Amino acid sequence: MEINNNFETISSLNQQIAVKKAELSSIDKKEDEKSLFEKNDSVNIVGKNYDEEDYKRVLDKYKELDAEVKTHEQAHAAGAPTTAPINYSYQVGPDGNLYANGGSVRFDTSIPENEAAASVKLDQLQDAASAPGELSFADSQIARTASLNKLLLQGIEEGANYGNQ
Repeated sequence: MEINNNFETISSLNQQIAVKKAELSSIDKKEDEKSLFEKNDSVNIVGKNYDEEDYKRVLDKYKELDAEVKTHEQAHAAGAPTTAPINYSYQVGPDGNLYANGGSVRFDTSIPENEAAASVKLDQLQDAASAPGELSFADSQIARTASLNKLLLQGIEEGANYGNQ
């Protein structure tokens, strides 16, 4: 299940951090040149508190998204049989660490020949796809397909029972 993320906001925040880092680099360069000529080794960074708040705010967004993505995908994986481990896509945060920004779970969608087992498995697939609070397009598509397959299975059962009467 791919999670639709607001990459524009994160990208915008990354651009703002890059601008701030460039400004700090420029200030550092001027201070270094000044210290060489004036023998003054102190560096005074203007606006340091503002930059730290931005950095913390951006880092918190990365951590929050990482937790949301992992919780979302684990909720899917806990509800039905899967064919592979959870697959996460990652992005490097401003601190250099990797943070999950998307993920997917591959469900075992094979349908058993036993009608009772097939019905149970379709219920599991539907529940697992609908497990997280916010459903992605893929989540809702899988839940809908499982529901339709269950209706078809019930229709086949009813048709078989009707024909045997």
